[in-house]
Amino acid sequence: MLREEIIRQIVRRDVEQLGLTEDIVQTEDVVLHVAACDHFGTWETALTYAGINVRRMHPRKECTADRVLQEIRTLCTSGYDLSATHNLKRDRRLYEAARQHFGSWRKALEATGLNLKHAFHRGRPRKFDKKKLLEAIKQRHESGEALVWTDVCLENRAFASAAKQAFGSWRRALIAAGIDPAMYHHHGRKEWDQQRVINCLRQRQQEGKSLKCADVRREHAALANAAYRYFGNWTSAIREVELESDQ
Repeated sequence: MLREEIIRQIVRRDVEQLGLTEDIVQTEDVVLHVAACDHFGTWETALTYAGINVRRMHPRKECTADRVLQEIRTLCTSGYDLSATHNLKRDRRLYEAARQHFGSWRKALEATGLNLKHAFHRGRPRKFDKKKLLEAIKQRHESGEALVWTDVCLENRAFASAAKQAFGSWRRALIAAGIDPAMYHHHGRKEWDQQRVINCLRQRQQEGKSLKCADVRREHAALANAAYRYFGNWTSAIREVELESDQ
């Protein structure tokens, strides 16, 4: 492969918004990677010749898997566009780190505990009738479902965004529903910790209920979100339940 062709392919990957970190290219196009190293000495040198800003492209060393999840959750609760295309342009460092740690941007979103069914909205959030919004909030309160902003946003971002837009803030929406916001503000979480997650999952197990992530999310979204938050992923949470059961 000629030097000019190598540069063209690197530029093509950049234009098509494909990954350009060395690990990703070694996996997706080993021929290009080998040719680039043969002609330019290193992959980074080849990128430089292709006009790619290497510093902006590489995930920073401190961008760990946990940091990636934390930043994505912040984007979610702050109302940012969560599409892969937008975030590749907005923060390539985070995007590449997400792909490096989780395999793809979508898998990174899933790892945060985000319900992808309600994660994306174009333009303004979907509008809901205020009365229906208040009824939904009251119903969540009565059934013991999560009412912490972060949890609701991860579970149903469209609903959370609509409530925030309709009432000016999530706090005001709770007040309008006759609910004291202080009840749902304990360091950003309501009483959840690792042990409570394990206890709740074990209780489901003892009651013969499913421990599949999709089933738990549908029946008890707050528990599912807490499991992701405190254990990183669903498999780790279930493993802890099994370990405690064996003791």
